Amino acid sequence: MNNQDKPGVAGYYHPLSAVSRHIRMYFGDTLLGHGTCFFVMSKDGPMLVTNRHNFTGRNNITGRPLRDDCAIPDHAVVTLHGPGEIHYHIDLIDHANPEVPSWTEHPTLGAMADIVALPVKEMVNIIGELNSVSLGNNWHRWDVGSELHVIGYPYGQIGGPFPIWSKGFIASEPDVDISGLPVFLIDCRSRPGQSGSPVFAHFRPGAIVEHGGQDYQAKKPMNYFVGVYSGRLRHDSDLGLVWKRSCIEELVNHAITQGTQHQMDFRRHRFSAAFYEEFSFEHYVLNDVDEFG
Repeated sequence: MNNQDKPGVAGYYHPLSAVSRHIRMYFGDTLLGHGTCFFVMSKDGPMLVTNRHNFTGRNNITGRPLRDDCAIPDHAVVTLHGPGEIHYHIDLIDHANPEVPSWTEHPTLGAMADIVALPVKEMVNIIGELNSVSLGNNWHRWDVGSELHVIGYPYGQIGGPFPIWSKGFIASEPDVDISGLPVFLIDCRSRPGQSGSPVFAHFRPGAIVEHGGQDYQAKKPMNYFVGVYSGRLRHDSDLGLVWKRSCIEELVNHAITQGTQHQMDFRRHRFSAAFYEEFSFEHYVLNDVDEFG
């Protein structure tokens, strides 16, 4: 499989649907929850990005376990879709040195930032420009009320191999940091499992795009990465947090410079393959799995 491989579907699919990836967290053989991740193409190769709480299994503010049974994940599995399924297994705990994480945290915010990065050079032949996020452009200003899309996996792979697009709107002043952190609020009916989703603005042909203080009309579809979704403020609210694009850039640049905080042997990160399983509503409607989110 290479970065030109595409899921075997009949008809058109949006390019951004190939960016988000389903990630499952396990303790041993026990599935603990679902989440979303994506890859950023850096000058040092692919970089996996997701929420910190997906890997720690703890609320990133309180530090409390996300599950009632207090189970904490020791490994995660990322699903990559193509003619078949490629599963990328990530060890989250080195039992010889359990206090040192396998991921890289933000250079100044550290554990306060609910985002992490993991350099994955071994995936260079799988992840490319077509199925990853680019941080190379920064051409538009966003305002309160701007329409955004959270692209991820609520309740797991409920949409089959492709993620679900949840539409939302910027709900707080994007230039103002919430509680001193580089986040803004989004009004979006997101659900558990979408934590770690990339957030995009998507312009259709004919839309008005601002650049350099001037308005232009888009001649083709245009996509802009805005940040990373990390869950709702409260379970009874549709207000969620988005970590800003600038914060992701700082994280990725730090990961390039430092690498993982603990240099885990690539043998601990392994691949496996499986035949693609057809989507079934029965699996998702009847199976009540606790979700991270």
